[in-house]
Order: sequence, then structure tokens, then C-alpha cells
Amino acid sequence: MAIIPQISLFDFHEIEVLGDLERFQLALAGIDDEALMRRLEKKRGKGRDEYPVRVMWNLLIAQRVFGHPRVESLRRELSRNSQLRKICGLNDYDYEHGKRKHLVPPARVFTGFIKLLGEEQDEVDKIFDGQVSELYELLPGFGETAAGDGKYLDSYAKKKPKNDQEETDNRTENDAEWSVKEYHYTDANGKPKVKKEYHFGFKAHIICDVKTELPIAYSVTAANADEKKEMIKIIKNPLLADETHSKIIKHMKHLLLDRGYDSTEMIKTLKNSGIIPVIDIRNCWKDGEKTKQYQDTDMVYNYKGEVFYVVLDQDADNGVKYVKMKYEGYDKQKKCLRYSHEGKIHKIYISYDERVFLPIARDSEKFKKMYNGRTAVERLNGRLDRDYMFEDHGIRGLEKMTLMVSLAMIIMNGMAIGKIKSGKTSLRSLKNAA
Repeated sequence: MAIIPQISLFDFHEIEVLGDLERFQLALAGIDDEALMRRLEKKRGKGRDEYPVRVMWNLLIAQRVFGHPRVESLRRELSRNSQLRKICGLNDYDYEHGKRKHLVPPARVFTGFIKLLGEEQDEVDKIFDGQVSELYELLPGFGETAAGDGKYLDSYAKKKPKNDQEETDNRTENDAEWSVKEYHYTDANGKPKVKKEYHFGFKAHIICDVKTELPIAYSVTAANADEKKEMIKIIKNPLLADETHSKIIKHMKHLLLDRGYDSTEMIKTLKNSGIIPVIDIRNCWKDGEKTKQYQDTDMVYNYKGEVFYVVLDQDADNGVKYVKMKYEGYDKQKKCLRYSHEGKIHKIYISYDERVFLPIARDSEKFKKMYNGRTAVERLNGRLDRDYMFEDHGIRGLEKMTLMVSLAMIIMNGMAIGKIKSGKTSLRSLKNAA
């Protein structure tokens, strides 16, 4: 009998092939916003309610789903798209007074609502937390293997003045900071080179599930924030409800990070939380230092985690030869890596050099294969730029940037939850068949 491979319960590509209206409806179905709406309605009280908070909330979601970087382009879309107006809750006719209404809220109404919503960031966060908890229930294995990364969110506003005494206006970005990212590489002649990339703006620090590419936790800071410290903050205290935080720590088995997060503190933080670090490594050894001896043994290792057995050989340089040892697995009970040479097993305790020796050996195929999954968070970052228009935006201020990133994360998870609950046939299987 032919073996049929198991179909994933969710694949984000299933969402990307849908039309905007269908994706918008899925997002609305997967966002539990009732508590936030009631809070906003209570806050508004008995004031003017020409454009209810529920309608404005739907419009903000529509702006992100339909890829409108600015309110004016969304307003133009609403003016010509009656179906979208209806789904958002905009009525073209005032039945109470018997007259035609202004179809689309003016820009000032959006500005006021965004400001109002920014004051309720804690309630917005609770929506995201609830979605993450729900995804743990809906998707077996969700969050077990996660990937983390930092994402620059460049600002296109006027830079804040160098002199604090200079006056600023509403067009000036006062919360953003400068940051420099360095890329180290070797040119064609073998010479080390450094390429510098400058950013002015903010940075999103994200952890996502590798299989589904859905966000699990995140934070937003100025661009110059230290990525390692922010990732450690998310792991130790992700500013989530205690229940959601405990679920993240409970479910996460591996966290995949690039070499920018390589540090002893990061590795200890993850291991103390019961998470196995899968982190690329930087060469922090002194110039010319190629290997180090492991304890008082005939074994040496390099910064990449490769282990060698040293044997005497008169024909070799310096009279010794380095024989690469075979990795034989990890001993959980003794917390050591097992390597063999000529049929004998040798143990290397990971506490000896925590940056080099991880519970999954760096020179193993398992490590290499698992680390390749880190591209999941890169695709999520690309989605933020491409689909949610963060590469071309008019967002100013850390508070508003945090709100808009939160909204994008909520929409991603909302569309996934809506898709899963809809019970539709997997579009992925249809594409494969085609």
C-alpha cells in the first residue's frame, strides 16, 4: 500500500493565495475582540457615535489586509468597494433620519480612533495572547520548534533635531533611533571585509512557530536596542499573561537563532527555561587560535564545535595528526555529548564550554537540518514588509508603531484561526496535485 504523507493542519501559503475579501473575513472570524470593543465603547460613553468603534476597528484591520500603507488609500478603496463597506459595518443610508450618509469616515476620525486605541495597548495584547493560547489547542506541536529574529522598521519621517532646543512638529519622528548593522565577509582575495548598513527607526523582536510561520511572542523597541537583551526579556518575561507565558515555555523545545544572538547568557537563559538552543556561533577566539584542548585529554575542538582526537604521527606537521571524531549522540542524564574514536566512546560535558557545546552537537546533521528552519521567521519578516506595508508606511512614534505591529500579528494569527475553524479543504494539497 502506498504511504500517503500527512498533510499539515495549517500552512500560511494557504492564506496568501486567497483574495483580499476572503482573507479579511477569515481575520475577522479569528479575532476575539469583544472585550476590547466593550472597553472602547464604555470609554466613548454617550458622545457622538457617527462611526462606531467596532466599525473603525474593522476598518483598521481592512487597511492592513488590503495592503494600504496610508489611510487615504484605504478611504479611496472604501469609496469604490461597496462590499468592503458592508463587511466593515458602514451603512450607505441613515434610516433613522431618512437620508444618504457620508460613505467613508474622514481622516480625522481615523486619527482619533488610532490615538484612542493606542491607550488600550494592554487590551490589544490580550487579544494576541488569547490567539496564541488558542493555537496551542488547535495545532498539535505548535510552538515546539520556534525561531527568533529582529526586524528593522525604518522610519520615513523627518529625523529628530540634533539640538534638543530646536522645535519639532507633528511630522518629526522623536522616538526612533539610529542603528548600524555590520555584515562580515571574505572577499575574492581572502581578505576580511565589513559592510555597514544604517537604519533609523524601530525594531521588532519576534519569535514564531517554524512549521506554520505564525508569531508566538514579540516586542517593539527603538532600532538601537540590543537584540540579545530583548530576546532574553521575551524568554524571561514576555509581558504576556502568566498563563500564556507558561504555555510558551512549556511547549517550546527548541529556539533557532542566528549568530547575532550567540552569547553564554542567551544559552544559559534558554537551558534554564528547559529550551534547547540552536544558535549559530561567532568566532570569538583570539587571532590564530584554531583549537582548544578538552580538559586533560587527547581531544581538541574548534569554535565550530568539531571534535578531533590527537594522535602522534611523524609524517604530520609538528608530529601530530588531528582525526575528526564521530558524533554518537547526547546523553540527557549526564548532560554530555558522546564522540567515538577507534570504537571507544568519549564524553564531552556541555558545561565545559557552553557556547561551543550545545545539547544538539553543532557538527551534527540534526543541528544543520534544524537550523535551516530559522528561515521561517525571515519569511514572516518579509510578510510584514510586503503584505502589511511596513516597508512603505507613515507611522510615527513608538506607541503607534507598537500598535500597528500588534495589529499585523493579530491579523496573521486571526486569519490562521479563521482558516482552521472554517474546515476548508487544504489548498496546499490542491496546489501539489496541480
